[in-house]
Amino acid sequence: MIKVLVCDDDKMITDKVQSLLDDIQEKYGFELDIQIYNDGQSVMDNNEIYDIAIVDIEMPDVDGLALSEELKRRNPDTIVLILTSFSDYLDSAMRIQVFRYLSKPIDEERFTKNFIEAVGYYKQISKQIIVESGDEVLTIKTKDILYIENLKHGSVIATKHGDYKTNKKPQEWYEIINQPNCFTFSHKSFLVNLQNVINFDRNTVHFQGSNDTVRIACISQRKYYEFKKAFFDFAGGIR
Repeated sequence: MIKVLVCDDDKMITDKVQSLLDDIQEKYGFELDIQIYNDGQSVMDNNEIYDIAIVDIEMPDVDGLALSEELKRRNPDTIVLILTSFSDYLDSAMRIQVFRYLSKPIDEERFTKNFIEAVGYYKQISKQIIVESGDEVLTIKTKDILYIENLKHGSVIATKHGDYKTNKKPQEWYEIINQPNCFTFSHKSFLVNLQNVINFDRNTVHFQGSNDTVRIACISQRKYYEFKKAFFDFAGGIR
């Protein structure tokens, strides 16, 4: 069940969004827990955590930017879609990592497309694997993995929050994770998560860690062009 917040001080807008989300549920089979609010303060007061938030930028008392910042504070993985009639707020909205901007009046086709993309991204970042590391059994979000390095007996999973030795090989983890658009081999011994790659050269990858950049020499000459293609495909860039 995906928890969705819709917050706009215009009831006609929230009714419209509710109707569109109901249609999306029926057509695509998504299970959505939809909560509708017509003021930001009530959401600020409820302390709830949401997976996807559709928020009006201009509301009295608590505006959409302040509300979105609070939602991101509660859950950094909240996917925010901003409803706005104005472009004046776009620079400010960049700091809260808005997923999409939806202009008013709402274009039904664009809304549906963007919401489906948000659900796809939610599934991507919320995927988890179970890892046995020594005597510990851990649940790790795949989005937090930096890379998986081959060892003589198994591998080490390097994440934003620590490293974990396992008895499975990188190829086994590749099949278990099953996110070929995000995970690719940069070397026969390294499986890399492209979601956390900041930049790279012919032999070194820079990853975004929890606080600092992590720099690892993990690209082989044989894999460089294949890795480069995978990165640009993931990022939507032009080779």
